[in-house]
Amino acid sequence: MRGETARSEPADDVRSRILDAAEAVFAERGYAAAATREIAERAGIGKRMLFYYFPTKDAVYRATLERIIAALVSIHEAFRREPGPVGLADAMEGITHFAAASLPGVRVLVREIMDDGPMLPELAREHLGPLFARGSEEVVRNMERGVFRRDADPMHVLVNVGGITLFYFLMQPLLERVWERDPLAPATLAERASATRDFLMHGLAGMAPAPKRTGSRKEISR
Repeated sequence: MRGETARSEPADDVRSRILDAAEAVFAERGYAAAATREIAERAGIGKRMLFYYFPTKDAVYRATLERIIAALVSIHEAFRREPGPVGLADAMEGITHFAAASLPGVRVLVREIMDDGPMLPELAREHLGPLFARGSEEVVRNMERGVFRRDADPMHVLVNVGGITLFYFLMQPLLERVWERDPLAPATLAERASATRDFLMHGLAGMAPAPKRTGSRKEISR
C-alpha cells in the first residue's frame, strides 16, 4: 500500500520527501550510522522505492548536500545585484531564516565540511568554490566603488558572513540551556539577523578602531 501511494504521487514530491527524511537521519546519525531503511521509513515509502529514486546511499547523501547548497546559492543570487550594503544585509538575513527552517540540513553540511568528508572535494569544485569566487568578486566591486573598506579581504568577509550566521544555529542546544529565550522564536531570529548585519556592516564601513590605552584610566580621562 505504501509503495502504491508513492507511485501515485508526483515524482518531485516523493523525491522531496526522501530528502527531508535523509536530512533528519544524516543529521541525527551521521553518514556512517545512517541507514537507508530508516530514511525510507521516515519518508513513508519502501526501501525498494527509495532505491528507485536514489540507487545508493551515497547518491542520497550527495543529493541531500546539493539541495542545501542550492538553497544557499539561490539566496546569494537573489541579492547579488542589489547595492553592496543592502545586498549583503539581505543575504545575511536570508541565510539566517533559511538556517532556522533547515537546521538538520545545515548540520549535515557543516559536519561534512568539518570532517573533510568524501563529498567535500566535489562540492567545493562544483558548487562552493564558484560561490566563493562570485562572492569575492562582489566584495571587490564594492571596495572599488568605495562602499566597503579598501583593505577588506574578500575571503575573510565571506567567512565572516558564514561564521556569524550559521554558527548561531550550531550553538542552539547550548543557547537553550544558558539563555532565557527561545533562540528559534521569530522575534529572537529577527534580532539575530539585525545583530549579524550590523556587526558585519560596522566593520566593512571602515570605522576607525578605538585608540589603544597607553596610560592609566585617570590619565586617559584627562
